[in-house]
Amino acid sequence: SSMQATSDFAQVINFYKTHYNITQVVSFGGSYGGMLAAWMRIRYPQLVDIALAASSPLPMMAKTAKPKQAFFQIVTNDFAMSNEQCPTIVRNGFTKLYRLYHEGSSSFDQITNSFKLCSPFNESQFDHLVGWVRNAMLMMAMVDYPYPAKFFGDLPAWPVDAACKIMLNEMTKSNDPMKAIAEAAGLFYNGTNGQKKCFKIYDEFIECADLTGCGTGVEAIAWDWQCCTEFQLATPSNNVTDMFPPLEWNDEIVGKYCKEKYGVSPDPVRVSREYWSADFETASNIIFSNGLLDPWHAGGVLEDVNDRVKAILIKDGAHHLDLRGHNAKDPESVITARKEEVSLIMTWLRNPIKNDQHYDSL
Repeated sequence: SSMQATSDFAQVINFYKTHYNITQVVSFGGSYGGMLAAWMRIRYPQLVDIALAASSPLPMMAKTAKPKQAFFQIVTNDFAMSNEQCPTIVRNGFTKLYRLYHEGSSSFDQITNSFKLCSPFNESQFDHLVGWVRNAMLMMAMVDYPYPAKFFGDLPAWPVDAACKIMLNEMTKSNDPMKAIAEAAGLFYNGTNGQKKCFKIYDEFIECADLTGCGTGVEAIAWDWQCCTEFQLATPSNNVTDMFPPLEWNDEIVGKYCKEKYGVSPDPVRVSREYWSADFETASNIIFSNGLLDPWHAGGVLEDVNDRVKAILIKDGAHHLDLRGHNAKDPESVITARKEEVSLIMTWLRNPIKNDQHYDSL
């Protein structure tokens, strides 16, 4: 759990502060790591002096803030910024996939061939195939970095642009939107120079309590468990404000899934109870950074809370781009954000809050 993780970090930090005469500590993290970084400052202010939490949707996790934009709406907007035709291609591609599915087994070979599936498609695979495509699109939006990266796969620079171009080219070639979304999804699962001849969708995508994806391997199981116990990520799609098929995903549905799989029920107020909800008025020395290309930014802290809880927005930033290493292709917005982060950290290190100093006096 996050409580165990922060407690473990506290033990490590306390050891080093005690044995190596370390006087000041700054915690850094992105995504879940960013949540932990902020929570370390909140839970252990005597151990952690400053926190930089990148791409960390704490208000969404605590269910105290309703995002102005839904997660899948931002994914859709990312593709629309690449080319306004791309969301329409995705909608039409899913529409054709649904139509062929409802036509029955006579159309299943077309699905198998279009998506290059390693085994013949059957009706039991339909929901998983939809999730496989959806996961590819949203992950490319999350890691829409300006240079090639291998964070979630071997992807080219600006993978949303690359996927959009693939779809446009396929439409020119075949005028088949279903094949277009299949080719775009293949970019994510096969990578820039992938050697896969076909796709094993159950190996490449695992359904879980987090509709935005849990990854694969043992990490997927760990995150699924946390989403079933302390983090509730009920993020539906509606095909109105987003390009994805309507999918209801609420607390009741998640609760049923978790009960059947693990015999547990999510605690809707656990994060709020353990970490001051998302009310940071009395907190200090926390920087929340968010890239506006990252779908998770909608659930983050997007405005300054006070003089010592600051929000930094990165216009051309994807998921915690500011914490990645310097690259010659970094957009100006992330270069500026990093400079601001360094400036705030150095200022706060030089001007620490005294133990007897109330925030109101800052």
